[in-house]
Parts: sequence; structure tokens; C-alpha cells
Amino acid sequence: MTDDRIRTPGYHPLVKTLHWLVTLLLLVIWPLGFMQRMVKDEFYAPINFWHVTLGITLFWLVLARVVARLSTGAPPVRDRAPAWTHRLANVVQALLYVALIVQPILGLLTSDAQGFPLKWFDVIPLPNPIAKSDAATRILLTAHFTVAWLLFVLVALHVCGALYHHVLRRDDTLLRII
Repeated sequence: MTDDRIRTPGYHPLVKTLHWLVTLLLLVIWPLGFMQRMVKDEFYAPINFWHVTLGITLFWLVLARVVARLSTGAPPVRDRAPAWTHRLANVVQALLYVALIVQPILGLLTSDAQGFPLKWFDVIPLPNPIAKSDAATRILLTAHFTVAWLLFVLVALHVCGALYHHVLRRDDTLLRII
């Protein structure tokens, strides 16, 4: 079986690198967040440290990725898929960016509401924009948990879209980011 895809120019190397770094971090951060709810007290602190530290790192990498993507543009789309698939892909990608930026902010606010100011890598203090509050903690934890699941769904849609293009349509959409 031959692969008849013709390779078109891909994304800028910086955009590709940031895409895969964000992906890797998300694959680590997401399970750590859920593990926090299941572990014994002596394991909570190290898991929380890495969840928070990598979450803050993710925030900065996503911001860098947005800047890189806006400044370098996107490669041309050669695919002739139905217009609705392109619109869906754009909506999913935009929601991914929003969720990836909002989620670490919700985490920071949740920690503040719990009365635990954060330090990046336990060294660099982060702003404490809200005071300790049980009511705010409940709301923010719910929001943080909800956005975590939203991210899971959005990533699943993003991966399904990439596989749809690569396997079924046999176009170069996936190859542009590899």
C-alpha cells in the first residue's frame, strides 16, 4: 500500500515544539490532578507540587504558543473536506487554547481560596489575588474539575480530527504539526 500524501509546508518549528511540549505536560498534569484526590496524605504534597509546577509551566508555554502561532501564521490548508469540518476544527482549537489558559488560572485561584499561596518550583511566589474563602474554594474547585473534563473532551475531539484526516481522508493535515 502506498502513501499518496503530498507533503506541504508545516507549522513553524517553534509552534511544533510548543505543541508537543504542551501535549506532553497535559498528559502528565491531568492524571496528577486526579491522583491528588485518591492518595494518602504523605503522597499528596509531592503530587500537588508537580501538578502545580507543571500547570504553571503549561500556562506560560501555551501563552508562548499563542504568540508564536500568531506571529508565524499557519501553513496553507490543502484539504477539501466539507466546510463544517474546518469550522468544527477551528472551534475545538480555539476552545482548547481558552481552556489551557483558564485552567491554570483556576488552579491558582483555587489554591488562594484554600489559603495556600503558590510558588512556581517552590521558589517564585505567584500573585494571591483572592483571600481565603470556603465558598470560593467550592466554586473554584468545581470549575477547575469541570474544565479538566472539558480539556479531556476537547483533546479527544482534536485527536479524532487528526486521525480522521490522516487515516480516512489521507491528507497531510497531521503531518503539518509533526
